Amino acid sequence: MTGRGRKRARKPRTERPTRAAPKAARAARALERRLARLDAERAAEQARQARQLARVKRAADRRLAAMVAEIAALRHHEARVGALERLLAEREAALGAERARVAELEALLAAAGPEVSREHGSDGQDSRSPGG
Repeated sequence: MTGRGRKRARKPRTERPTRAAPKAARAARALERRLARLDAERAAEQARQARQLARVKRAADRRLAAMVAEIAALRHHEARVGALERLLAEREAALGAERARVAELEALLAAAGPEVSREHGSDGQDSRSPGG
């Protein structure tokens, strides 16, 4: 009756190389390749985004420059309009003064009556005219 109630002590198993180790190494290499590919894709995407951002910034700068040039042109036209308005106002004032002077002289002439015209030998004709 030896051995019936007793369990035999087992020897500890030594790890022998199994197929799991080469599979793990292949999987690790595959993951490293995938990681390298994804890292390259990320870098390419980052570069593409940087180029696109630069392109958008250049377009915005061009639009801003066009707007600034348009504002400058509008300010120039506004200044020109102001100068022309001042010139027109000065000319209108000068013409108004001339009209007032002509009206004053006509009033003086009308007040003097027809005898002033005869005294000076005027018959209503301009003495500077060739026929006069």
